[in-house]
Amino acid sequence: MTTTKTKKKSSLIAASAVLLAVMMTASACGSDKASTNNSEQGSSVEQPANAAPEATDNQAAENNNSIENNNSGVVDPETASPDPATSTAPEESAVKTNEGVFVGQADTTSVEIDLPEGPMVLQFTEDMTDTLNSIAPDTKVQFEYTEKVIGSGDQQVTQYFLKKVEAKS
Repeated sequence: MTTTKTKKKSSLIAASAVLLAVMMTASACGSDKASTNNSEQGSSVEQPANAAPEATDNQAAENNNSIENNNSGVVDPETASPDPATSTAPEESAVKTNEGVFVGQADTTSVEIDLPEGPMVLQFTEDMTDTLNSIAPDTKVQFEYTEKVIGSGDQQVTQYFLKKVEAKS
């Protein structure tokens, strides 16, 4: 009687293993079929595992700029190529002077000054920190700055760079 139980148990284990193998094979085949259906509908594109995306001309130019600029991905306008035909650096305007009410630092690299037209945020360098810290909020100031227009078309952004600031009495 013991051998009968052992035979039944062995048969049950073997049948379970075969059933499990069939179920795994069916589910694996089913997932291939699902991806085939998706590609037929245009919702996915199958590519070989070693395929690389094609770079557009703009991406290739950006990649070359990154390589030329120590792979940082950021082009410093101060160190960009001086050749106007190949330069992508924004043009810096002449130094302008204006007056407004000092609001204070917006963050660690920019300051806000209220003008009659509205608020103006200007970038500043670390060497101006002491001067800016000595000016109380709501103080009338006279300041010098430059503008840089970055981008083109609808993507243009104007950045303002503080060159000098002093409190007015």
